[in-house]
Amino acid sequence: MARLRKYINADNQYVRRIHLLIWLILFSFLPHCNTRSAVPEEGTVTIPTADVYGLSGSWLFFPEDLPQEAVLHSGPAIRKALSIRIPLSWHQAGLEIQGSAWYRLNVDILNPALLELREKREGLSLLLPHTDAAVEVYWNGKLVGRNGKIGPDGKLLESGHRTAVHDIPLEFVEPGRNVITIRNASYYGVGGFLTSGVFLGPQKEIHALFERNVIWNSVLGLIFVVVGIQHIGLFLLYRRALSYLYFGLFSASFGLIVLSLHTLISFWYENYLIEHQILFQSLIWIAIFHLQYLKKFYRFRIRIPTALIIAFCSVVSLFGLTSLFWEEGLYYTEKYIIPATLVSHILGIVWGTMVSMRALRKGIREARIIVIGYVIFGITTLLDILGYLNLFSMVGLTEEGFMAFVFCMGIALSSAFSTAHLQKEKLVTRLRANISKLMQTQQGLEFSEEKYRQLVENSAELIFTLTPSGEIITMNRQSQTHLGRSPRKLVGKNIAELAAHEPIGTVLLRDKIDEVIRSRSIVAFSFDFKNILGEPRQMNVVLQFIPDTRGNSDGTIYGRASAYVEDSLGQYLFSEKQTYFLANYITLGDQMSLRLTQHLHHFLTGEQIMSMQLGLREMIINAMEHGNLNITYEEKSAATREGTYIDLFRQRQAEAQFSEKKVKVDYILTPSFVGFRITDEGRGFDHSEMMRKGASQANTERLGHGRGIQIARSEFDSVRYNKKGNQVTLIKKFELIREMNPIKN
Repeated sequence: MARLRKYINADNQYVRRIHLLIWLILFSFLPHCNTRSAVPEEGTVTIPTADVYGLSGSWLFFPEDLPQEAVLHSGPAIRKALSIRIPLSWHQAGLEIQGSAWYRLNVDILNPALLELREKREGLSLLLPHTDAAVEVYWNGKLVGRNGKIGPDGKLLESGHRTAVHDIPLEFVEPGRNVITIRNASYYGVGGFLTSGVFLGPQKEIHALFERNVIWNSVLGLIFVVVGIQHIGLFLLYRRALSYLYFGLFSASFGLIVLSLHTLISFWYENYLIEHQILFQSLIWIAIFHLQYLKKFYRFRIRIPTALIIAFCSVVSLFGLTSLFWEEGLYYTEKYIIPATLVSHILGIVWGTMVSMRALRKGIREARIIVIGYVIFGITTLLDILGYLNLFSMVGLTEEGFMAFVFCMGIALSSAFSTAHLQKEKLVTRLRANISKLMQTQQGLEFSEEKYRQLVENSAELIFTLTPSGEIITMNRQSQTHLGRSPRKLVGKNIAELAAHEPIGTVLLRDKIDEVIRSRSIVAFSFDFKNILGEPRQMNVVLQFIPDTRGNSDGTIYGRASAYVEDSLGQYLFSEKQTYFLANYITLGDQMSLRLTQHLHHFLTGEQIMSMQLGLREMIINAMEHGNLNITYEEKSAATREGTYIDLFRQRQAEAQFSEKKVKVDYILTPSFVGFRITDEGRGFDHSEMMRKGASQANTERLGHGRGIQIARSEFDSVRYNKKGNQVTLIKKFELIREMNPIKN
């Protein structure tokens, strides 16, 4: 009990739906709840009171068109009578009868029932269900009603097969034994009672029962059709939901079966063949729709010979159409094809139940209620199919069983839809939250971007971004101020095109770009840009490499350039002398070359100063790498080719034998010359051999080193090494010599 309560509490929505299903099944029995069963045995039934009685049971059957008197009175004809169960068509009983046959039932009305009828002054009524294909109803030999027309020779003149009520006047009713005889005309061998529901009782109650049956079965059939149309409409809205299409066709087909068997469609179509085709075709294709629905509803692979089943149903359907122009086609259809189709329905129900059990084991929750629907539908359908095959008494509950099955399918579909809807709602909620966050983030980014753009555009510096090859990606509007060029005209050009002094300016700029890519550090230097008039504009440049998300060399170079600010006291400087001890850092080579040349503008041109800076930088870096760090020319060449030069440089910096070594730089400035002496603590080198082959070998191998000595020799008037090769002296003489003592007494 504890486990049961836990299950109910955990899944009470299914429990509530099952309760609703039980009430719906009970409600389906309301049309017959006030009837009594008086089962005829051996063609006789007893009526003790004036109530409504069901007359399904054993009737006498005469398999030939005898005179009415011969059927009514005892005699030789009685001995020829067979016992046949109602409802049952005689072709289902294995009889082949062309024309008409007779049914007979002895009704023994006891005195209490007759007295009650006389007190009410009310006669009896007989409710006959769907019959093939026309009937004449007699009470004690008197004609009380007909459905359709039967000729004197027993041939069918006009079909009339719908459910009907035949009134029996009170004066026709006798105490004791009364006899009901029914003459039944076949349609090419197909005749008899097809469905259950033969009732006898007071006229008012029988008419009320008939009206309830008409309303109930009509509403039931229309519900199936409407549900089918609704699901077909859902399929048209959601093209991928094939389960909606097949379930809609399944439900609509069964609705047509109910309507064709019970009244409503009979009022519209009096033609027996039209109604038969509606019934038969719906019965055939409902099997296909059922199997295809399961195949699409469950979310796992189901092996089913779909093509074979469709081919079989197509052949059967086409054969059924032969009854429209072939007289015996209906007989063979009713006798052989319909039973085979019903057997296929039984197999389909068994197969569907097995598949649903498999889905249940796979954890598909909707399969639980579908299994319940299959059990109910399977039991009711099996009973009626066995009754149709004359193996069991027909109870006529297939419609109610299918209604329960449809309801279970509806629960399963609604549960699946609810689950999908809840998941969709959760997803929508998360999406809304994410969208809100993204919008806030976007607003923040837009604000930051606008703020950054304003800072960049309003900055006094020239700010730009470059590709690793030097192509200008962006440029702020200060290019108009500093260079006289519009940013739009500069974007897409190579920044080397803005060098004022070629080729030395282009080489310097390329070296700085390569250095910032290799070192991933900030590189600062002084550079002369060319304005729109072709005049040099000296600026202090800072470059920084910004890698992309992959961290490789395909990043962006961020740069900024500010106007060169000359030392305001430099114009008063005539001479100075300084000494520096530098650690082994490449950036110090750039900074020192700028520092030692900042006061030379009174003696040299801008192009000469830039060339001197480049040569001085190369000599300082040579002292660091080849002198203090003992990196040979061959080691640097190999590391440069392999892209590991920076790693090699840092490795030597960290080694104890090299880490404490310094580069000494002596600097002297006089009105007539400037001199630099660069001394390292290394072992020295054969400077004469390097001066002879260094530049040519570097150019041949396209290496980024080996040219420092040649640049220094081209820019300085004197380049001298000591004997050891660890000290170099650079002298540059001035053509314009400033007066030694400008102060006059």
